[in-house]
Amino acid sequence: MGRSTKKTVISSLSERKHQAIQEAGTAVFLRLGYGATSMDLIAAEANVSKQTIYNHFHSKDELFKAIITDMTTALMAPLSMREAAQSTPDRLLRSFGRDFLALMLQPSSLALYRLIVSESARFPELGGPLYAVGPGRLIGILADYLAWETKDGRLAVVAPERAAELFIGMLSGRVQLRALLGVSDHLSEPELDGRVEDAVSSFLTLYAAR
Repeated sequence: MGRSTKKTVISSLSERKHQAIQEAGTAVFLRLGYGATSMDLIAAEANVSKQTIYNHFHSKDELFKAIITDMTTALMAPLSMREAAQSTPDRLLRSFGRDFLALMLQPSSLALYRLIVSESARFPELGGPLYAVGPGRLIGILADYLAWETKDGRLAVVAPERAAELFIGMLSGRVQLRALLGVSDHLSEPELDGRVEDAVSSFLTLYAAR
């Protein structure tokens, strides 16, 4: 086995362990809550040593933040400037909106949201960092995209961050709250597409280039 091939194999094994640890961490956090979760329990769930976890994540809160970061990163892919240059605001916002709404309403996402809200009261030091790597990061990237489209003349957004927050609010509406409280059924594909279409159409009407 050549040196480069060996490095590739080692890197691949490391990535798989990294993913396994995050998946195990998510499962234990959701099952027991942040406070009752320990690195020992996560190690047992992932079938790795505790030292292996510390090789990938220096602390429990770093692992928790990595889980939130990964969810956010999955949503930001369509908002890259390279993708934007090859698309249009309506197509890109529709794609982003559909991915956002679908992910937000997944049972695992709802469970994680409930966990964050409940644990942030007991561990207030978590609130700011989790917001920064999750919703704050997402809104920042969306705001950068809206500013880029405005500079390019395809939108007219005066306050990009406020507009980004507005678009997220238009997408989620009360759907997320009803889902969190367990008083709504799963959205059908046509219903999900309809909500996204309404949000995108209204948003683009408000911020159309003059």
